[in-house]
Amino acid sequence: MRERSERLSGFTVDKICAIYKYMNKISQKNLTIITIIGILVIAGAVFYLTQIKTGEKAPKVLTQEEVGEKVVKYINENLLKEGVQASLVSIALENELYKLKLKVEGEEFDAYATKDGKSLFFQAPLDLDKKITTTQEPEKKEDLTIGDFSISTDEICKEGGKPIVYFFGSSTCPHCQWEHPLFENVVSKFEDNIVFHNNMDSEKDSDVFSKYSTGYIPTLVLGCKYYRVGSGETRGEEEESKILTALICKLTENKPEDVCNQVQDLINQVSG
Repeated sequence: MRERSERLSGFTVDKICAIYKYMNKISQKNLTIITIIGILVIAGAVFYLTQIKTGEKAPKVLTQEEVGEKVVKYINENLLKEGVQASLVSIALENELYKLKLKVEGEEFDAYATKDGKSLFFQAPLDLDKKITTTQEPEKKEDLTIGDFSISTDEICKEGGKPIVYFFGSSTCPHCQWEHPLFENVVSKFEDNIVFHNNMDSEKDSDVFSKYSTGYIPTLVLGCKYYRVGSGETRGEEEESKILTALICKLTENKPEDVCNQVQDLINQVSG
């Protein structure tokens, strides 16, 4: 995703696992890129631990410029779709590997390459001389309400005394194409009771997007109180419309009445 949703920076195993949770909510292009990266993380780590064999001649060491050029060329020709290009931001030697910072459609992420320029992967190898200490922490469960919307502890954000609702999406995202017109239709029923920030194909309100989104689209933020990443396609248009209406009614204190009275049963189920 783009687009805001192509958040490739800072990949860890945990993040890759979390991303798979949202696979059904992102475009095919993102799925392709994420799948490739997941494979390369595993394959790259295994290669690093097995590449050096006793008695083998030391491989030729390439310069930073040579490795950077080779990595960018490989990614552009083999990993990205037509029209999408990676570029090199920086490269430096780190723990006998070249660490590269790459940029794809405005988003930066790290990659690692061996000094001979023959292997590329997206996670730094483990230091076998360093002991890993972990602290078991209880899993934090996110509070959810109807429609799988998360509940924030923030105060309702307002503009001119009216709750603000945000839509973040892109016309190249099929799930956004489904959700956006439905969202616009629901919002239109509230007339002057809310303020709508329509960020379809827009980079505005990036601070709000960064706070409430996992980096993917569509992202819906209702009054900074309820937020969700992903569309409601699995529920269908009718149920999704009712859920959005009920959540916004909760923010407007049931105004307008003729709209909110129709979903009063759902409003009563809204938490937070």
